[in-house]
Amino acid sequence: MRRVLLLLFSLAITLGALEEADAHGVGHIPSEKPPVALEFYYSTGEPMSFTKTDVFAPGDSKGAFQSGRTDEKGRFAFVPDGEGEWRVVVTDDEGHRAEAVVAATGKEDGVAAPAAATVSGSGPAAPLDTSRNALLGVSLIFNIAAATTLYRARRRKHAHQ
Repeated sequence: MRRVLLLLFSLAITLGALEEADAHGVGHIPSEKPPVALEFYYSTGEPMSFTKTDVFAPGDSKGAFQSGRTDEKGRFAFVPDGEGEWRVVVTDDEGHRAEAVVAATGKEDGVAAPAAATVSGSGPAAPLDTSRNALLGVSLIFNIAAATTLYRARRRKHAHQ
């Protein structure tokens, strides 16, 4: 008798747990709200793959509206839920940072429709940047050669004394 009561009690608890589990179902529907999709890349044209991404709502200083990572091709998408300038900041582990500003304007089914995005901190290197980088590289090589020559000259001078 005791076993039967224990079995019935266990069965009641199990059925109660199953009932609770059914109360929190999940589902999905296709969204009709217009998304903003951006592609982030380095000056070499290589995509900023799997980089940390934060989206900031207009005038919101509390924190990111959405956070995530770009995909393998440097793409990230979000759906703005209001009008204004939305900031999307992408930062990699080496400290490279790109920022896009998306102006969401107009209303479409109660949600702000995205307009064109302006992006800063990203894009192909300008010719001036390439020239400057080449000059810096030559300067670095020259400085290393000069320092090595001075070091060797000092060693020879001290060796002969």
